[in-house]
Amino acid sequence: MDVGLGASEQIRGLPEALLPMRERLLANLVMIAQIPAPGGEEGQRVRFLLDRLTEAGVGDASVDEVGNAVGRLHGKTGSRNILLVSHLDTIFPANLDHNVSVEADRIIGPGVGDNALGAAIVFMIPAVLEHLGIELDSNVILLGSIGSLGRGNHVGIRFFLDHVTEKVACGICVEGMQLGRLNYFSIGTARGDVTCHVRPEPSRSYGSESALVVLNHIINRILGISIPNRPYTVIRMGKMRVGVAYDVEPDHGELGLEIVSHSDEMIDQIHRQIEDIVSEMSARHAVEAHLDLFFKTQAGGIPFSHPLVKSVLGVMQSLGIEPDQGHSPSELSELIARGIPAVTLGITRGVRGRRRSPDYVLIDPILTGVAQLLGAILAIDKGACDED
Repeated sequence: MDVGLGASEQIRGLPEALLPMRERLLANLVMIAQIPAPGGEEGQRVRFLLDRLTEAGVGDASVDEVGNAVGRLHGKTGSRNILLVSHLDTIFPANLDHNVSVEADRIIGPGVGDNALGAAIVFMIPAVLEHLGIELDSNVILLGSIGSLGRGNHVGIRFFLDHVTEKVACGICVEGMQLGRLNYFSIGTARGDVTCHVRPEPSRSYGSESALVVLNHIINRILGISIPNRPYTVIRMGKMRVGVAYDVEPDHGELGLEIVSHSDEMIDQIHRQIEDIVSEMSARHAVEAHLDLFFKTQAGGIPFSHPLVKSVLGVMQSLGIEPDQGHSPSELSELIARGIPAVTLGITRGVRGRRRSPDYVLIDPILTGVAQLLGAILAIDKGACDED
């Protein structure tokens, strides 16, 4: 199939051309989603994905030193290197039931959209290209990154980018949801936990008998921090764990928070203020209180005028996809921090589950999402990451 940059008719025909691959794509999604992969335990998913590359005839596939799954699909000329990355870890513990159910219009299960679907698609790209008869000039590097979420702090992709020997011309971060997602800039983010532990009885002062009370003081002080309207900045306090019973004063508690801003300097400034608040409350109430900042990404991105952004928007228009040009955390921040033009794309629509409802992804939009990814790859192969 001859698909080139700007060939909107060929792009529009890709979802139909991919129909014979549909069941194989869905089967891989189900199998990956049923493999537990909390941070630090992604090994089984890595082996599964490398087996898929071997089946597709990709000889250059291995586990790197940190545990990432890495495959290389060599192009006709190797004129540039395109990186496709999806994270393999999930927020779900290994002891959770990972059974997946397939209904007429959706696939339901823990982490199916974040990010089993992204991984399934990235590691089927060699088979998809072969099915469509597409030969790229560029090399394609397929990366299943470990340790992206939570305290992993993107350890997998950071290691890969710090040690890769080839020059990466362009990158695409693939997420399961949502179709239309087009991120090309990264908002700065810092995440941390405030822990409070009450000291033994002899050293207590008034008010220190309850970790809950002390954390409440800390929260009130954080709420008093002055936040500018510009640059956009927000402090989110998203979780709190404290106490075991109604009639027991808690001696330990944790507060989870994040600072989000378009300015790295503002994040650093607020971080210092929160550290000062925690230190003051620790001394004032004779408790052991600490702020552990375990996750940080830098603000940055490529401009809307970049040819990569324009090309991807053209592909989306050809496929009737409404773009959502917002920002959400992904591996994109690590690529941008190293000056590599990159975007994050979503494959289908769905819902990230809550405590009372499971995750699900819709089946019908998946082939359109894969076509979108292929269109972006083809555009890069023809020079869309070249700023000229």
